[in-house]
Amino acid sequence: AGVRRRGEEAQRAAAAGDLNILIGYDLRFWRELSGLFGNVHLADFLHRLRVQSWVCAVQHLRRIENLRGHLWAEHTDLVDALTRRDVAAAHAIVTEYNVHSLALIERLAQD
Repeated sequence: AGVRRRGEEAQRAAAAGDLNILIGYDLRFWRELSGLFGNVHLADFLHRLRVQSWVCAVQHLRRIENLRGHLWAEHTDLVDALTRRDVAAAHAIVTEYNVHSLALIERLAQD
């Protein structure tokens, strides 16, 4: 339930283009989600990696005047897939997240 709430808040912030709110909820969402899988060391590593990614990306994202429609907002879809134990759907959602994130950063780096 906590992961879902973080996902809902992250999703709302992403859809609204509110970067400050999104970063906080996105980090909490992924940290709590990673924690559910029982490997504290991996969860900590992924959290540090995600924080560093945000630090690098935020300077580029701040140059966009209106971020609506630019930020990934499928947090609750991932929670739903995991709740259903639909591994294929969860994998597809995470893959889409990675593709979306890389494409956004590459586009921003070119500007």
